[in-house]
Amino acid sequence: MRRWYKFLITNEHNEDFKDRFLFTNYQAIQNNKNFKDIFYFENFKKNQIFFKQYNFLKNNLDSDKKTLFIGSSWGEAEFFLKDKFKIVASDSEDHYVEFHKNNTDLNFIRLNILNIENHNLRYEQIVVNNIEYLFDDKELKTCIENISKISSTGAKIFVIFRSRDGFLIKFIDQILTFAETYLFYLIKRIKKKVYFSKGHHGFRRSLKKFKKTWIENKFEFQSIYEDLFEVDYNRSRIIQKLKISGFLSKIFLKSNPYLNIITFKKI
Repeated sequence: MRRWYKFLITNEHNEDFKDRFLFTNYQAIQNNKNFKDIFYFENFKKNQIFFKQYNFLKNNLDSDKKTLFIGSSWGEAEFFLKDKFKIVASDSEDHYVEFHKNNTDLNFIRLNILNIENHNLRYEQIVVNNIEYLFDDKELKTCIENISKISSTGAKIFVIFRSRDGFLIKFIDQILTFAETYLFYLIKRIKKKVYFSKGHHGFRRSLKKFKKTWIENKFEFQSIYEDLFEVDYNRSRIIQKLKISGFLSKIFLKSNPYLNIITFKKI
């Protein structure tokens, strides 16, 4: 596990960037100012990442089983899956719960997976929606232990895992994106007052260590779906400009998929 930072140029200094949970909410809200538009399917399809997740789940979920989604945020995929599957979306933030309560018919509950004292239901199918990067090792262990408590024996757990670590990803995170963002900051500050900000985005883990943590907590690894092999490279402006993400993906043998959906079974 290593700390993962995101570098930004902002119009004001924000202390919340030091807190990974507040920083994540800031990005989820700031980057979706027209968030209601994403609940139109034609708009939803334009988000390559969410649409691929949606298609995978549409083809792999059992429609006869009630499915709990953990860490739904805005719940885009859940919203479009709800007519075919028995979906219960959830998040620890009231902001998302209240939005769906007032605007949609998606079954959306408040659930903090790190504290489930008042939650006594069990599920045969659970989707963990890319939240592991927010947790340190102790919190991740608590998260997995609590998922074990609310899942039935034999339950399928689909874990969307997007913080897969490796040498090249570390280089992009710590060298390339830092240097590029700081250079743009120096240029922009000539004309206006801006701030170079470092947000604590969460933690990076290797796939091997992540799988091991689940297996140690009595989950059986079944399969992994990998996709979007160029997305992480394109976080670099230089790589994007040179249009070499496809080339890098090939020479590194597609070893850095941005989207990983791991299927575990509760034993």
